[in-house]
Amino acid sequence: MDTEYQRFLDEAKNYIGLRYRMLKLELLEKLSSIIAILVLVLIVVVLLLAALTYFAIAAAYALKPILGGIGYSFCLLGGIFVILVVIIALLRKPLIVNPLIKSLSAILFNENEEDETTDIK
Repeated sequence: MDTEYQRFLDEAKNYIGLRYRMLKLELLEKLSSIIAILVLVLIVVVLLLAALTYFAIAAAYALKPILGGIGYSFCLLGGIFVILVVIIALLRKPLIVNPLIKSLSAILFNENEEDETTDIK
């Protein structure tokens, strides 16, 4: 009886250790995915901001003859950007927060994985 109990305890310890290692690996995989997505978003945002800067400067010079001066052109574009920032701030939940939560929850709570508690034998 004692040996069966000891064997059961050893198997339980082994199982808990294996589950712990598996949990660490899954956590590493999910964190790696999240960090990769964040780095990609950061790179895209930086490149888009650089492109937007060049397009804004080009638009200011294109508007110079219409508005009568480069200062007026930059002020008009600055006002347009302020309006865009206000619109984005007002719509941040549907534009930024909800898609971010959806993406992160898809990574963290992957429904494609089969339930691991059912494969205990």
